[in-house]
Amino acid sequence: MVCLDAKYLVLVLLVVQNTCLVLLMRYSRTRPGTMYLGSTAVCCDEAMKLITCLGIITCSYYLKKRNNDDGSAEYSQLNSSDADEKQLEDGFDEFEVDDDDGDRIDTNATQLDKSNETFREYLRDQLQFDFRMGGLALLYTIQKNLLYVAISNLDAAVFQVTYQAKILTTALFSVLLLKRKLSKQKIGGLLLLTMGVALVQLDKVEDNASKSYQEQNRWAGVLAVLGACCTSGFGGVYFELVLKPHQADSTGPPPSVWAKNVQLSTFALIIALTTAFIKDHKAILSDGFFQGYSPLVLLVITLEAGGGLVVAAVIKYADNILKSFATAVSIVTSTIVSMWVFGFIVSKLFIQGSLLVFVAIGLYSRNESASNSSSAEKDEVEAPSSSRSDRRLQTQTSEIAMMTMNSRRSSDALP
Repeated sequence: MVCLDAKYLVLVLLVVQNTCLVLLMRYSRTRPGTMYLGSTAVCCDEAMKLITCLGIITCSYYLKKRNNDDGSAEYSQLNSSDADEKQLEDGFDEFEVDDDDGDRIDTNATQLDKSNETFREYLRDQLQFDFRMGGLALLYTIQKNLLYVAISNLDAAVFQVTYQAKILTTALFSVLLLKRKLSKQKIGGLLLLTMGVALVQLDKVEDNASKSYQEQNRWAGVLAVLGACCTSGFGGVYFELVLKPHQADSTGPPPSVWAKNVQLSTFALIIALTTAFIKDHKAILSDGFFQGYSPLVLLVITLEAGGGLVVAAVIKYADNILKSFATAVSIVTSTIVSMWVFGFIVSKLFIQGSLLVFVAIGLYSRNESASNSSSAEKDEVEAPSSSRSDRRLQTQTSEIAMMTMNSRRSSDALP
């Protein structure tokens, strides 16, 4: 019952976060006055993530140290359900892994041996920098800059529907680079998705667009959102090709979600700062780095930075069908609010295209979710009871790996 409540709670948070982020970002980019620079907003976003994750790692260290000093044996002997609830809080993944000889290594014992390690040693163990993550950080920094361009030139509803093309780009890169095969159902979903996005773009967007006090260029927004879809799709494939095999070859316990975010945010902050001073150096030198900033802009940056944490929670508690439902609810909610607040006019083409996109998302997500659930039920029936605990620990391991990949995709939290 608790897990069920948590599932729907994180979905509500995802809908609220997505809807508020898109609408507030759109308003902040169309209001009168001096406009803030999207490139500097990306820098602030990454800096906020870096500081937050470093703070969580620091708290994890002192909580771990205090519990060890108190002699709490229960802390290091958590059962599987307790470990699952404590993984994000403690900064370690408490499970057993196989070494090269096939022997089992108890990572709890390793943690007890390190109970007296200094904070510097703890950071060194956690922050094992992999420079290959710089490629992933580059992709997502480009993506975030493109999203600011897109939302500046497209209405929130049009932007959200068009951004669903990231499903298509991810599938194409998976087929081309990972040599994966798609089922007929998934191919049908991708075709419907393409048709839906095309219908939305064929609409008379300029005539139905909401009022903006800033200059807008529809095709610049369309190209920007399509570019963001490409970087999003290639980012997932890059993780599969480059980073995931490297993590699988590692013999020790993987770094925590927060440590992975520190690595990626560090690379992304350096790249974002370089991009800002190359792209907008004249504006920064003349009017300052924080020109046009206001409490609204800070709220937008905070929502964007927190999106990755919401996505990580959704990956842990929800399945693809529920996430697809949350995406549809977010699009509908943003459309309704855009009509009332921004004066956006909903046409028949927009409604038809949106409906096709909703059906496509459901088709593309349903097959994978159903196959995963059926295979899990089959394994549960056939597996002997003595091996179920090991399988549960392996499942927790894969969940943490997926959370590591998706917690960085805060921009993909935009439905």
